[in-house]
Amino acid sequence: MKAFRLAAALLVAMGPVAASAQDASQGDLFAGYSMLARDGETMHGWQAALGWGVSGRIGLLFDVSGHQGSDAEGTDLGLLSLMAGPRVRFGGGRLRPFVHVIGGVVRSKASVGVFDVEISESSTDFGGAAGGGFDLGFGGRWALRLAGDYRVVKTDEETAKDPRFSAGVVYRLGR
Repeated sequence: MKAFRLAAALLVAMGPVAASAQDASQGDLFAGYSMLARDGETMHGWQAALGWGVSGRIGLLFDVSGHQGSDAEGTDLGLLSLMAGPRVRFGGGRLRPFVHVIGGVVRSKASVGVFDVEISESSTDFGGAAGGGFDLGFGGRWALRLAGDYRVVKTDEETAKDPRFSAGVVYRLGR
């Protein structure tokens, strides 16, 4: 919810700003650190994304992320997410806020080692995320990105609801 409030505050502060026609076809590549809070445990990992403008401020976002961690019982946990969906960008200058709604699959793996044997269980479930963030440009093609979203993953037993935060660099394609 904090990510939604941050995105809304940025949008209100900027006012109505339209993206230029040049920005519409522009894409971007993102790579960075990601943190996921799951069931009271913090999982650290990476995130990579490809965004591509479709029309005006609307674009497509393809997101891949991986997180590793362990729970209080010593079970090693791993998550790999593949998601895609629409993204709306605002502005065209140094500060470029955005919001997105993505959906796809999340591969979960839990394992424990007993002597030299690893016992593991894995599953693939459907999930989605909604959130936003902003890019802060520092050159013609480079920017820093801070983003957050709220992920929901539907498993057989329960529905996991996890906030995810990420920070990294963006390389803008096109021009």
